Amino acid sequence: MVQHAKQNDLIEILREWKTLEDQTISLSNELMKKSDNAFVKVTTEMIRSDSEKHKVMLQFALDHLTKESVRLTPQDLMPLSDIMDKHIQAEAKSMGLANSALTKNKDVFMGYILSYLMADEIKHHEMLTRLDHMKGAVYEYGQSKDERVLAF
Repeated sequence: MVQHAKQNDLIEILREWKTLEDQTISLSNELMKKSDNAFVKVTTEMIRSDSEKHKVMLQFALDHLTKESVRLTPQDLMPLSDIMDKHIQAEAKSMGLANSALTKNKDVFMGYILSYLMADEIKHHEMLTRLDHMKGAVYEYGQSKDERVLAF
């Protein structure tokens, strides 16, 4: 019973967060309309874009909790291994380039943009690496090893 209550609490938190992302998108749009400054516009566009991605991810999480649970098998991931390896390498190269650009940069505005890009490249690399590692963390029928152990 406690587990069910905690899940309901989590669902409500995610719903509230998703609504807040709508507000963030709206406020970003207002800022972009009111400013003619290119730096302010690109900053608010980055925030708006991230908030739109957050909404998609939050909806996925809500669907997982309220509709159909996510299932992932090694067979879902194995055929993607070569492409994921190349993608991980590309993200690693992007991180290196971003780092090189940051070390050579002396401009405050450029540093701001490059730091943001570097953080995104690190995040992308981590997401792909974790997805790649999931091949060994799931069983054929889609449960994680941890879920399988807890079921017994």
